Amino acid sequence: MIKRKMLLLMAMLVTGTAFGQDSLLVNQFKSLFSEKSDRLKDSIADALTPKFVELLKAKVPANFNFKDIANLGVIESPDGAFRIYCYNIIYRDGSCRHFGYIQREKDGKLEVTPLADRRDEVKNPNFDRLTPDTWYGALYYQIVPFKSDGTTYYMLLGNSYNNLFTTRKVADVLQFRTSGIRFGAPLFFDGRRKACRVIFEYSARVSMTLKYFPDIKYIVFDHLVNTEGNGTDLQFFGPDGSQDGFKLEDGVWVLKQTIDFRMPKEQKKRKDFKVSNY
Repeated sequence: MIKRKMLLLMAMLVTGTAFGQDSLLVNQFKSLFSEKSDRLKDSIADALTPKFVELLKAKVPANFNFKDIANLGVIESPDGAFRIYCYNIIYRDGSCRHFGYIQREKDGKLEVTPLADRRDEVKNPNFDRLTPDTWYGALYYQIVPFKSDGTTYYMLLGNSYNNLFTTRKVADVLQFRTSGIRFGAPLFFDGRRKACRVIFEYSARVSMTLKYFPDIKYIVFDHLVNTEGNGTDLQFFGPDGSQDGFKLEDGVWVLKQTIDFRMPKEQKKRKDFKVSNY
């Protein structure tokens, strides 16, 4: 009887300690998102990363309420292969830093890979193949599994916030290889060349659609034009009311211009199609 009580007491102490650690982490996130100083934001964020990795090695949404962490996005692949946890911090000048973590089960354990936002250091963002250490940071909101040459890939659609004047959306490709996680693959084709990812940059004052519609099997996006004239300043770019898309054909996402949802098979040829940096 005494032994049973001691075991119960030990279990309660362990549970209480874990709960206290989880609560401390949640409060640290609150401090991160409420902090005004850029220097302190970076300091808190850098200190949080290893602690959050340890939490993700032990917790999944089924046994931890991640909704307690404000501004944290959690998305799971439709096939249940992995989850991505994302958040960002915004600096006083309007610039932004993204944080990401990929969680998946491997050999009976939860494996967690932190992602380092290196967007500003990527020389050719549309064509470079990247790693978790050179990630083109984004907050993902849709994952689309697909196959190319028998290999499983995942299309990642997300917001990649930029500054006070422009923002971005990104369509990237994720692959799990024996050598590690890779971002980007030459599986986008616009009729002229292939790209590893597609980045749309436009005015921070407007919104843009970038979404996969399974009913028509298209990634649909708003066509962007300069709404102030014919210049190339991206802070004046926004949707013109029409839409283009990418359709998976033989494992490659092929550009289709001027999609009509009522007649998705009828597209008109348009010569003024533009995607930033593409």
